[in-house]
Amino acid sequence: MSLSAQNIGARLHRTDIIRDVSLGLNEGELFGLIGPNGSGKTTLMRCLAGLHKPSTGTVRLRGTPLDKIPARERAQLIAFVEQQADTTDRLTVTQAVGLGRTPFLSPLRGWGAQDEAAVQSALEAVEMTGLRHRLWHTLSGGERQRVHIARALAQTPEILVLDEPTNHLDIRHQLGLIALVQSLNITRMIALHDLNQAMICDRIGVMQAGNLVAVGAPCEVLNEACLRDVFGVAAMRVPAPDASGGMRLHFSHAL
Repeated sequence: MSLSAQNIGARLHRTDIIRDVSLGLNEGELFGLIGPNGSGKTTLMRCLAGLHKPSTGTVRLRGTPLDKIPARERAQLIAFVEQQADTTDRLTVTQAVGLGRTPFLSPLRGWGAQDEAAVQSALEAVEMTGLRHRLWHTLSGGERQRVHIARALAQTPEILVLDEPTNHLDIRHQLGLIALVQSLNITRMIALHDLNQAMICDRIGVMQAGNLVAVGAPCEVLNEACLRDVFGVAAMRVPAPDASGGMRLHFSHAL
């Protein structure tokens, strides 16, 4: 499913956050978004997910302006995982994940076996079946993040947008999540801080000061000049230690 932005800009509190960004996601690809803190990654992703209306330009889904598509239909097609979200409701893990099925429910279409199966599958994908009856407020930060991801998976979207989903996870669950995102047969966009994790993406985009300054294959975009100019670090590419033939980044010092 195609999702694209044409010359979009976005403002928050009268401040330009992103400027003149054009980007198209290819159907079925894993697209990584990287950049320093405050570079506009979250705002761009929220615009693409239909959660923030651009001040200029247009976001299109299947060629149709996103703001012309009813919110219920958008939510059936695009799922967004925030960096951090909370609730004051006394929800169990299963109930929280079940919220992902909300766009499909109506007075004429109640909860059914399809919804139950989607929730069960999502819980299994993030290894949370053993905590399905736990209350939300008793979970750790990492467990809550896995529930957010499961809620998005239960939505059975065609496009999954994840904003730095590994931030609160321990290393085992970080690796598990990256492997899960890689395995999904849908269009995926993921913001990452770990540049070596970004190397597994089909393409990456680099944000700097509200601008999209580079797009392409990780091995082409993540060069020494980009790392120096955008991230302020000295680094070089070295062969991956797993004999896969891939590359990883070795950072020597901040500039």
